[in-house]
Amino acid sequence: MADDAKTTVEVDAALLARLREASMPASALLTDVELLEGAARRQLGLEALREAQAMSTLTEDEAMRVAYDELHAMRHGGSER
Repeated sequence: MADDAKTTVEVDAALLARLREASMPASALLTDVELLEGAARRQLGLEALREAQAMSTLTEDEAMRVAYDELHAMRHGGSER
């Protein structure tokens, strides 16, 4: 993060334990702060994805076609646009 400002929060111990359990084994070596920051970043990323999907005018079939075309172009070293 560009801004190193920190804040103190209280988190229910049972909630933190459930978050750690749900994130295993990746969370085994994380501090509580790292675990919570990671969860917040994932949530924000998912929300950004939902917002982008909501703005899209493509149907699911059209989006899949674009994805396959781009994948094919990448694998064959050029764009087919």
